Amino acid sequence: MKKGWPLLLLVALALSGCGVSQSPRFYTLNTLAAPPGPTAAAATKDAVLIGLGPVAIPDRLNRPQITSLSGENEITVAEFDRWSGSLQEEISRTVTENLTILLPSYRVVSLPWGRRLNVDRQIAIDILRMDGKLGGQIILKANWAVTVTSDSGTKTVLVRHTEIAEGMSGSDYTAYVAAQSRALAKLSREITAAVTSPPK
Repeated sequence: MKKGWPLLLLVALALSGCGVSQSPRFYTLNTLAAPPGPTAAAATKDAVLIGLGPVAIPDRLNRPQITSLSGENEITVAEFDRWSGSLQEEISRTVTENLTILLPSYRVVSLPWGRRLNVDRQIAIDILRMDGKLGGQIILKANWAVTVTSDSGTKTVLVRHTEIAEGMSGSDYTAYVAAQSRALAKLSREITAAVTSPPK
């Protein structure tokens, strides 16, 4: 009987650990801080209407888990570090809110904006990359275009490629997502400069 005690002890320890599981952590992208005083509320119904969308992201990023790089050709999928919602919608929301803050005299909406709204300028974004190694840099690469609608029709007035490198303040996923948010803020500022320039 005594010879079987070590085996029974191991079985008991294994069974006791079966009910223990790690709880997932959920993350969301941050927008720019709104400046004090009146912001988007100053825009009137006659203001220039900007429509953001579509926003496309790579399939490797389009998953609930946060992905990072662990090598030149290796991707780590963080099973317990997840997005609070769709990453595609997170990016669209973040850039839309950033543009609303940066362009207080404009009206900014995102897809789907419905048939009742006729946007004056539309911004389409194709995110090619928005990742990096933990503790390193976030690399954001994106193609984006600005289309203007007037009485004479619709015309694409600008097509641009943007590359942004944003350092992290730590080596965890909180710092990782914060760096992604700052990279999107820089992209939003580039788009703002293009939108406020006279169409060519």
